[in-house]
Amino acid sequence: MKFRNPETQKLRSSKPQKFWILLFLLILAISANCQSVESLEKKIKSIQKDIKLAEKLLKETSKNKEATINQVSLLQTQINQREALIKTYQSQVNTLNKEIQKNKNGITAAKKDLALFQQEYANLLVIAYRNKGKTNNLLFIFSSEDFNQAMRRMRYLQELNDLVKVKIEEIKATQDKINRQLNKNEANKREIEKVLAKEKEEKASLMKDRDKLNKDIASLKKKESQIQKDIKNKENETKKLKKEIEKIIAEEIRKAKEREELAKKNNTNSVDYNLSNSFAQNKGKLPYPVEQGIITGRYGLTPHPTQPKVTVNNNGVDISTTRGAKARSVFEGEVCFVTSQGNNNAILIRHGLYFTLYSNLEKVFVKTGDKVATGQEIGRIHTNVSDGKTILHFEIWQENRTTVNPALWIKKN
Repeated sequence: MKFRNPETQKLRSSKPQKFWILLFLLILAISANCQSVESLEKKIKSIQKDIKLAEKLLKETSKNKEATINQVSLLQTQINQREALIKTYQSQVNTLNKEIQKNKNGITAAKKDLALFQQEYANLLVIAYRNKGKTNNLLFIFSSEDFNQAMRRMRYLQELNDLVKVKIEEIKATQDKINRQLNKNEANKREIEKVLAKEKEEKASLMKDRDKLNKDIASLKKKESQIQKDIKNKENETKKLKKEIEKIIAEEIRKAKEREELAKKNNTNSVDYNLSNSFAQNKGKLPYPVEQGIITGRYGLTPHPTQPKVTVNNNGVDISTTRGAKARSVFEGEVCFVTSQGNNNAILIRHGLYFTLYSNLEKVFVKTGDKVATGQEIGRIHTNVSDGKTILHFEIWQENRTTVNPALWIKKN
């Protein structure tokens, strides 16, 4: 018959493995939540970077005392960024509050476990004391009737000793877990206070920006006839350039198809189609066409910033950047077109069956037929003397002579 104490057998049935499994799952949950906090912090830094750049660009253009369309666009962009930042701050606070609640639930559960482990430990001490009261361990073993009984008594004493160690370890681990969660909650509360302070500060800046925007729009309404004239002139220039680009792309596609047919005859791969596939695979990962900049003119049909009844159609995006900035090729390719219109030079680069256009350049660094690498500087962007704006117009074209939204293709710095 096996020599086992029913009290130690009952205590053994608590299965300490369950504790470690629950602890592991809790750590995973906290880790996943931390990743969410980290992603929000990364987003906050990115938006703050854009706001600083917008503020810098506004300072460059504010030398002109009169309000300009560009200043209004920059202000509107900055307002959008501040609103996005405030929402992100609110998301961060919500995430931290959820983490605090999760930790509170974990602390409550851990305290229950701690009470159970402490009770089991106390019971073990009682059992150990009773055995010690009867006789010491050696006499308990040597007083056995035979060898088998002595071995059973030795195993019993060892099991009792092991259980005491396990309970001590469980109690210590549970207390450490509770302390960690309490400390984490205190840290989260302090972080929430900081985030709320930043949110309050950002809301105050947002109100100032909105007031300034309303004043600038009111000022520009007095120049409505001139603005509409400028819009018409820009539309005509855009249409003229668009027709010219469509002709060039059609010719380039024709040449590409001839090369494809020749490649098939020679049983070789077409360079054009390989490059097109590579370009397409990099959608959303193409580098920015300037070192630093923010999109102030969106793709497609958008309302004019000061003329609510006027809709502007943009074939690409307008990227506001700093004075003296250089335009950079977003992908390797070949220059297939360079046009000169005073300070509004334009470069068209072929990437297989895709094309990228860079315009509003005051100086061009490449010529037709040149091979360019990803990130290579191809020209210097023009800075308008009257309002100090430095804007690169950037477009992406497909082989069917249609444009796509560049914002979906380029990756933010």
